[in-house]
Amino acid sequence: MKRLRIFTLMLATLAMVMTTSAVDAQPGGQRQGGAQQGGQRQGGGFGRGMTGGARPVSITQLLQIEKVRDDAEILDEQVEDIKTAVDKVRQDARTNQGERPNFRELSEAQREEFFKKFREQQETTNKKIKEAIEDVLLPQQVERLEEIGLQIQGVAALLTEPVQKELKITAEQKTKFEAVQKETQEKGQELFSGIRELFQGGDREKAQAAMQEIREKMTVMQKETNEKILGVLTDSQKKKFKEMKGKPLEISPEELRPSRGGQGGQRQGGQRPEGGQRPEGGQRPEGGQRPAPATRPAT
Repeated sequence: MKRLRIFTLMLATLAMVMTTSAVDAQPGGQRQGGAQQGGQRQGGGFGRGMTGGARPVSITQLLQIEKVRDDAEILDEQVEDIKTAVDKVRQDARTNQGERPNFRELSEAQREEFFKKFREQQETTNKKIKEAIEDVLLPQQVERLEEIGLQIQGVAALLTEPVQKELKITAEQKTKFEAVQKETQEKGQELFSGIRELFQGGDREKAQAAMQEIREKMTVMQKETNEKILGVLTDSQKKKFKEMKGKPLEISPEELRPSRGGQGGQRQGGQRPEGGQRPEGGQRPEGGQRPAPATRPAT
């Protein structure tokens, strides 16, 4: 059983390489003028979430990274105000959530209905959180966070609806994206064939060597997948996508990884914001512990 758990964990870790969720901070340029209307960016919310196997990157997750706050010129007092506002949204959501039922007593149809309702509640909560954050931050700060979010998503952002809408991705291009994803998944499955037997056979050294070989092959395959997806874009779309990411900012995978318990690390002058408490039966909403107050920038 222990070998099987180790195998399952390693398999899940390596399978992430099959998606286009790798950190891909490509060199970017300055945003073109006219990207905002009335202080709001068109196609906003790029840093909020992703599809197509990409890993979600929330604004509050970005706010936990000190270099991101510094780059976007976000002061501690703003983070404190965001924490207060987000805590209120989360508390209201918990109040309205109701009591979680005993799933063992529910039918399959009742379970599906419960999770459907929960997802709707979660979407509403996330929307309110986004609005609360944007009420505190200045438009240019929100825009910069979205640019950094796009850099972190990299090529995977091209599989999300907001970015596809902004780049005017055609139905034919979407079909090509799907074909590339399917090809990558099939190749990944071929690489993993037989690895389970190695773990169950008890030859740990041989199994680990095989996993290392697979990891190296999948890294190469991931690079090829990214190149194929980018190759679907026209020259003007590539230029626009580059501009949408703004000035490059190096963010390591370790900096993106949430710490145990959802708390960020210590920083001079206060604590990092916290990820927030997990709601009953569902995903964790955004939020954070307040840092020490600072002076709000002049508006």
